[in-house]
Parts: sequence; structure tokens; C-alpha cells
Amino acid sequence: MKFKNIIILLSVCLNILFGCLFFNESIKKDPLDVGLSFKEAVRVENYALAKTFIAKGRDEYISDEKLKKVNEVMGTGTSFTTYELLEFDNGEMVLLNLTTNNNYEIQDIIIIPEDLKFIFK
Repeated sequence: MKFKNIIILLSVCLNILFGCLFFNESIKKDPLDVGLSFKEAVRVENYALAKTFIAKGRDEYISDEKLKKVNEVMGTGTSFTTYELLEFDNGEMVLLNLTTNNNYEIQDIIIIPEDLKFIFK
């Protein structure tokens, strides 16, 4: 009887553990999730929610006026592109255009010209 109770307790504990792990995985946001959520928050003019997607410390630089301008220029359709910026010690920058599937494969490489590097700083 004691062995049976131990097995039941172990089973319950494992279910709770796997449930917590699954929950943590399900709430992680990839770039597409962040983009869609941000777009929807701006579309419904919930700028407080939109600012929750902005990095701490950077949200003070992005005003409600800027978010209103984003809302004004938004169209009905949206495409999402994922990029990764490589910034080297010598000051050079390379932008990788990644696929939006779960594999994140490189589909284009762009060497950033000197006169455009200020955009990424």
C-alpha cells in the first residue's frame, strides 16, 4: 500500500512539473509574436499595452505620439521579417535576413554602408 501511494505522489509531482515546464514554454514570445501583439495593441490604440513590448529603459524614448504615428501609417496587411544584426569590433555591421520559420535560416546578407550605421546605433 505504501509503494502505491509513493507511485501516485510521484506521478502527481511529475504532472505538476511537466505542466509548469509546458506553461513556461507556451508563454515565450518569438519575434513574430511580439510583432503581432505590438501591432494589435497599437491598432486598438492601447499604447500602454504596446509599451509593455518595448525593452525596459527604452520605453521612455518611445512616446505615445510616435505610437499614434505608427497607427496612422499602418495598413491592413502586414508582413513580418526577422533580422539579426552582427556588429563587429572594427565598427563594421552585417544584417542577416532570416526566414520566419522555426529554423531561422539566413536568406540574405546585407553589409551596412557607413552612412546607414546610425540607424542601428
